[in-house]
Amino acid sequence: MRVTDVQGEALFVADLERLCAEAVQRAVPDGGKALPETTPEIRFEKVTYTYPGKETPSLRDVDLVIPRGKTVALVGKNGSGKSTLVSLLSGVRLPSSGQVLWGGVSTAEADRAQLFGRVAIVAQDFFRWPFTARVNIGIGRSDVRWDDEAIRDAAAYAGADEVIAGLPRGLDSLLGRGYKGGQEISGGQWQKLGLARARFRHGELLIVDEPTSALDAAAEQRVFDQIHRLADKGQTTVLITHRLASARHADVIYVLDEGRVVETGTFTELMDPAIGTGAFRDAYELQARQYETAPVPPPRDRAAEPKSRR
Repeated sequence: MRVTDVQGEALFVADLERLCAEAVQRAVPDGGKALPETTPEIRFEKVTYTYPGKETPSLRDVDLVIPRGKTVALVGKNGSGKSTLVSLLSGVRLPSSGQVLWGGVSTAEADRAQLFGRVAIVAQDFFRWPFTARVNIGIGRSDVRWDDEAIRDAAAYAGADEVIAGLPRGLDSLLGRGYKGGQEISGGQWQKLGLARARFRHGELLIVDEPTSALDAAAEQRVFDQIHRLADKGQTTVLITHRLASARHADVIYVLDEGRVVETGTFTELMDPAIGTGAFRDAYELQARQYETAPVPPPRDRAAEPKSRR
């Protein structure tokens, strides 16, 4: 073996040793403090987070409160820190400084298996399993025995019952292109299945990341009506959206910019020129102008037009 080959293999071994050491440091610990039976609120206190290898924090001194049974909207441009905040909220990551408190219990000390069990997430790019419709919904709670009635209830709640009714074998239909008998469904239909999966999970906290990007206007409104109904039943909902009109009915809106919370309030408050910095209002009005249509010209008076000659 040549010396250069030995050197190359040694680099791989060094990388493996470093990765194993980091895996031990970042492993989710077993046990921890139990969360309260019900969480009245989730609170961020001076939370800062910097990704490993980065110098600039993604979140800086964030203070916010997420009340139980309310709909909270997180808005802001790309890179403002919304996804980082959600990963800290769900316990996937721990703050570099400050603390995230679930009913007074810090996520750094909490039993994170218990914490994960209380969170349901509908991501924009959630995984689309090449399995049956039943599995794609039931996998939201893989630790319980699946009951078709409960799965159908979750599907109906999310509007996915119409999708399932249109499949040749209903819940037994295979959703995977390239497989024998596999069915191809649209992005909007997949999003309804994703919401049904989250509903079946029955998480205390529902995090919804851009849930309507592949839906038409009518379907989008239906999804948001369902999300608000979840809050009415005591489930806390955190909505991440770029469509600022979708945040109209949120109980509280947090506007993030460059890792900081720059505005907080209801939709009405943030649209008031006398309140806040105007960041939300300016962005909302910019989006609204994109939907404005040019004036329709009046109909032509054909009777007044000269008749064409033969």
